[in-house]
Amino acid sequence: MKLILAILLLPSISSFLVGNNNLRITPPVSSSNLFFADMPSCKTTNEKTMKKLFPFKEARRIARGHGFTTKEEFLEYCCPGAYQLPKNADQVWAEEWTSWEDFLGICHDFQTGRTIARTLNITSSEEYLALFKEKKLNDDDSASRLPYRPDLKYKEEWKGWNDWLCKPKAIPYDVE
Repeated sequence: MKLILAILLLPSISSFLVGNNNLRITPPVSSSNLFFADMPSCKTTNEKTMKKLFPFKEARRIARGHGFTTKEEFLEYCCPGAYQLPKNADQVWAEEWTSWEDFLGICHDFQTGRTIARTLNITSSEEYLALFKEKKLNDDDSASRLPYRPDLKYKEEWKGWNDWLCKPKAIPYDVE
């Protein structure tokens, strides 16, 4: 009964709200276009006209904060608003640029990471984890791209904290 009443009243309510016979029919707004309906697409942004919105170090901090694992993932990402970074970051910050891996904070591969970890001159997992917890590593330092938990990141190659942190000892051999 309520449904029939609502259907019968719908034309009169609609004409009252919109104006007698000027009833406009608009496409429904879906959840996908509700928020971004009036926003320009990131893909149509002219990359050549992108300016340095941030100094390099701030842009790198923002990029690293997103947690991208590849350059391609960064290029596909669309962030409308204040934190949109230019897709041609290597050209925008050419003076400070080293690599996409550095800009995005992509972890080193196991061998490189272990070599860098061994240069930190620390001997325990507690010291290593404290470097990250206390944010003692400068973003310009390649050690800043080491994983917080290398034992989880490099499960396949992992041989223990001693192997990760300590320089290999010379293996004695018999001379006869």
